[in-house]
Amino acid sequence: MKKKIKNIMLYIAIPTTIAYIVFFLLYYFYQRMFYEYRLLAIIPFLIVTMYLMIDNIKEWKVIKQHS
Repeated sequence: MKKKIKNIMLYIAIPTTIAYIVFFLLYYFYQRMFYEYRLLAIIPFLIVTMYLMIDNIKEWKVIKQHS
């Protein structure tokens, strides 16, 4: 059980946190650089969200196989 929690924290929670930190940095720069086109700031959000969804699905499959 502890190994499963460790795997979830190591392979899902930490990368998700880092990805969203990167997203907010990109979002900030998009808003600063392209103020007139600030709706384009959704692009980094979509990229990060899609990456996280694909990566987390893979990790859940691996964790389920090992348990």
